[in-house]
Amino acid sequence: MSLEIVQVHPSAIEIAEGIKIDMPALAYVGVAGDEIIGSGGLAWGYGRCWLWLRVMKSDPSYALPIVHKTKALIAKAHQLGETEVFTPRDSQYPTSQKLLTVLGFRLHAIENNIEVWRHVRL
Repeated sequence: MSLEIVQVHPSAIEIAEGIKIDMPALAYVGVAGDEIIGSGGLAWGYGRCWLWLRVMKSDPSYALPIVHKTKALIAKAHQLGETEVFTPRDSQYPTSQKLLTVLGFRLHAIENNIEVWRHVRL
């Protein structure tokens, strides 16, 4: 089944995933058939621009569209004037470090026991 990534209002993600988005955000969901497989986007808070990705159901065929959308979101942040984009690394996924490196992120700091990675506009 192919993955479609569509922009939604952040409140749709709050309802679908039961999470609170309390920052200004550009939000997207990944849909395969009639099932939401994950969400992501850009959010602004705590003096930073953040990128998030949350995958609830994985499939190898989703990797390329997710990478393309992530690169587009980084470009969008830079287009909006951001020189840095931050993201927390989900250490429960062993491949997350490789993915962040491929996307151009580098380890920035450990904050509250979470690895925070940073993408800098070149």
